[in-house]
Amino acid sequence: MHGVIAAGSEPTAQAGAEILRLGGNAADAAVAACFATSAGEPTLTSLAGAGVLMHRDGASGVVTVCDFFSDAPRLGPKDVEGFDFFHVDLDFGPTTQRFYIGAGAASVPGVIPGLCQVLERFGTLPLAEIIAPACRMLRDGVVLGPYQGRAAKLLEPILTHTESGRKVFAPEGRILVAGDRFFLPQLADTLEALAREGWRKHYDGSITSAMLSQFGPAAGGLLTADDFAAYEVRFAQPLELRYRHSHVVTMPPPAAGGAMIALMLRLLETVDLASLTPLSPDYVRVLAAAMTTADEARGEGIQALQRFERWRAHFETLCKSASLPPPPPAMTGREHTTHVSVIDAAGNAAAVTFSYGEGNAHIVGDTGIMMNNLMGEEDLHPAGFGNSPRGTRLSTMMSPTLLIDDDGVIVVMGTGGANRIRTAIVQVIGLLEDAGFDAAAAVAAPRMHFEDGVLNVEVFDLPDGGDALAALGPSTYVRFPERSLFFGGVHLVRRAADGKLDGGGDPRRGGVCIIV
Repeated sequence: MHGVIAAGSEPTAQAGAEILRLGGNAADAAVAACFATSAGEPTLTSLAGAGVLMHRDGASGVVTVCDFFSDAPRLGPKDVEGFDFFHVDLDFGPTTQRFYIGAGAASVPGVIPGLCQVLERFGTLPLAEIIAPACRMLRDGVVLGPYQGRAAKLLEPILTHTESGRKVFAPEGRILVAGDRFFLPQLADTLEALAREGWRKHYDGSITSAMLSQFGPAAGGLLTADDFAAYEVRFAQPLELRYRHSHVVTMPPPAAGGAMIALMLRLLETVDLASLTPLSPDYVRVLAAAMTTADEARGEGIQALQRFERWRAHFETLCKSASLPPPPPAMTGREHTTHVSVIDAAGNAAAVTFSYGEGNAHIVGDTGIMMNNLMGEEDLHPAGFGNSPRGTRLSTMMSPTLLIDDDGVIVVMGTGGANRIRTAIVQVIGLLEDAGFDAAAAVAAPRMHFEDGVLNVEVFDLPDGGDALAALGPSTYVRFPERSLFFGGVHLVRRAADGKLDGGGDPRRGGVCIIV
């Protein structure tokens, strides 16, 4: 076997699988899959977005984080005359949610520099071979699956707000739906130019020039040449801890998610979770206590782990309560994000999560790439829009995570889902480590998320339909009768000590797992 890949669509996973068959390693396959999301998941992310990647070297065991998340521009809204920043309301069925787009919503993107530098550092194949699957799909067309169709319909007010967006996502006068074939040959031209001219030359020249023209101060945006000149892809050491009999490796600061995952796992390790039935009232009470504690400790970041005993005492107090903490509900983000996980036969591993928010409505020049709206994402700006430190890396909840079992088992996972990223990953780890679930079952099992007094639970596998959980007294109790994209999309792969490969693509977000 060459390897295993789990991703958010069949085309994305097939692109990575093709590279594995050609003899590429995990980094090669992950980067190829990320480029192929432009065809397989065109509404979920963009090459003008931002992300993070975690890489494990199979020979040395060394894990490296690649941070290519966005920087906040050096200018603020008051520095730009005619600042272009406005809201769009999206219909989620029982509720609507407000998002912000416009030239002023664009942050400094990092996907192309990040993926290309990962390939240079860890890959074995040239960029021309890596982009080939994506280019073929973009020219031949890809049939959109059900999840992509739902996402396009949800995002229709953004995707069709501009003429350039309509040409891509509504070429026949209506928004694309499941079963339509999606073509984007101009993006294939862009990728081939990156490979032909050298990615730095083409990106720093043609692509950056187009971004500055459309999202700079003259157009009502914040981006300047200084922002692009100062942007750096950062390679760093991960955050590491123990959970049960595994070594857990996740995202370090300035990302917020890794520290919260680490704190929750350390708290849960003090409890005998194996004795509790998943999503039973006692189980939910314990997980809700861990989630609440991590939320309250978020402001301390990594220092919360250094003050663990204080937070442990708080956690234990919450666990003993007969009801769940009752603060008022708060809005939760639903940014569009995707994830790719890969392990190859040599034990090299790559996990990459990236997003463009909901998209900015504007296609960058003639590249076929939609710009991000990450400066308009509430979850990324807790101090309010325009108040993020200028010229600094935005903090993200993205948390690609690795587990290395004492027996040699390697698990690679990650998910989209904004503030549900951290809780989804913790629950999947618990099901693997405490409940003994296999990879696919751990990904597909019902999930919960508790935050600000709101208990969200998938009840499709609960014998009483979740009735017993109402006695816990959350301020708001939301039952999900089926798996919901609200709880993220954990795409997971695993390599056993004997080299056997398996995994699971999350059905909540169109996940696919391919063993090559």
